[in-house]
Amino acid sequence: MSSLARAAIESPAGPLGLRGGTPDPIDRVVALFSGPAPAAPAEGEDWSASLAAVRGVATRVRALQKSAQDSVREAQRAMRESETAARAAEDRARHAEGLLREAVGRAERAEEQARTAGERADRAEAQTTEARAWLRRMHECMVSEFGALTQDVPEP
Repeated sequence: MSSLARAAIESPAGPLGLRGGTPDPIDRVVALFSGPAPAAPAEGEDWSASLAAVRGVATRVRALQKSAQDSVREAQRAMRESETAARAAEDRARHAEGLLREAVGRAERAEEQARTAGERADRAEAQTTEARAWLRRMHECMVSEFGALTQDVPEP
């Protein structure tokens, strides 16, 4: 590795950012993407391994980015579907409320018709009672008025 690259990696805390034996946070992030820490390079530095590690990290970052984008798209699709379902449910609720209002109106009209029919039945019953009483009085009147005439008539 060149002396400039080595100087960029080494910090005042020591090589590879070790501080008191613990790795720097950036080293922990890199370790997440690159797998187990590679062995310290030998004096004959291996640039191709460094390039392969960078390519591996980049590939994993792209895969994670694609996965995140897919997750966002799936969440947006699910949100659109839930909004559509919510609108459909609201439409069904409004329709049901309309049907309920119509049914209540029909029930109120039927109740009014039943009340009116009950009143008519009561009036008809009162008229029937009055007519029977009138017929009874008429019968009594005829019997009393014409009953004496039938007794005076001689038989043939």
